[in-house]
Amino acid sequence: MAIKAVKLKESDIPHKTALYEVASSREITAKEEHDDGSQEQVILEFRIKENDIGYYADEYRPDAVQKDGAKVIDITAIVANHAKECVRWHLYDIKATLAGYSTVTKLYNQWNCGFRYLRENILCQMPGYLVVPDLGVITKQYDEERMQRLRDDYQRHCDEIENPSKTMTLPQRKRRTKIGEYRAGLRAAQAILDRTFQPEDETDTYEIQIRLLCQESGQIYKLRFPV
Repeated sequence: MAIKAVKLKESDIPHKTALYEVASSREITAKEEHDDGSQEQVILEFRIKENDIGYYADEYRPDAVQKDGAKVIDITAIVANHAKECVRWHLYDIKATLAGYSTVTKLYNQWNCGFRYLRENILCQMPGYLVVPDLGVITKQYDEERMQRLRDDYQRHCDEIENPSKTMTLPQRKRRTKIGEYRAGLRAAQAILDRTFQPEDETDTYEIQIRLLCQESGQIYKLRFPV
């Protein structure tokens, strides 16, 4: 079964969710725009050499995945060389700031879903290939001390619930119903602090890259990197 992708012409601007085939070297810009006028721009430099074929998607969602409730990642970028049987891939999400429970847990879930879509719809067509992975997040701001405090808070909540004392207060007892939320926050924050991600149902781990955007002018932030 061939990889289902739309051929991207030089004049084409990629639409969201679709997977595109990139046949020649070019730049593709992924953007995140906000109501306050600020914007993050990630410029992907596809360097397509002989026997290479590239793939790109913005919020990739395979046809078999329902739109409602689907978790998608901003950037899926791949370059494969079938003659040499090697492939390099990049999975990144763009976050204005990397902090807070909702941000880190959503990011963790996006990594999981993005990796699963990549594995089940693209990498499955390249068994035995040498794989060069690149997974991470692109952000304007990352405060590691704040992430440590978030991790410690959820660790404390988990410890209080999993090892209750006889003098547990009423608020502490009420928090017992939120153990799943606390564990999810702890897992996501710890992964970011360790810079290590392990997908669901996988034994392999992947290094997490945190790439910082640079302010170019006003409220425009940019980052360039080769694919």
